[in-house]
Amino acid sequence: MISFATNQTDPSPSTGENVTPLGGSAGEIAAEARQRLAEAEAILKTVVTNRPVLAVGAALAAGVILGWLIKRR
Repeated sequence: MISFATNQTDPSPSTGENVTPLGGSAGEIAAEARQRLAEAEAILKTVVTNRPVLAVGAALAAGVILGWLIKRR
């Protein structure tokens, strides 16, 4: 099994413990989105660097599934 966990001590958002309501300003929400995208980019780069065959396999599978879905329309 592949773990995408980073060295963070924060509980996961799915537990509902560390969830911020969307009442913030647009700038705050955009800054949070940029931060989360940067974290996701770092995780993705790490996985692709450490497991290139897995990355190619995942890309191939995604392409096949998308191609199948587009063909069905």
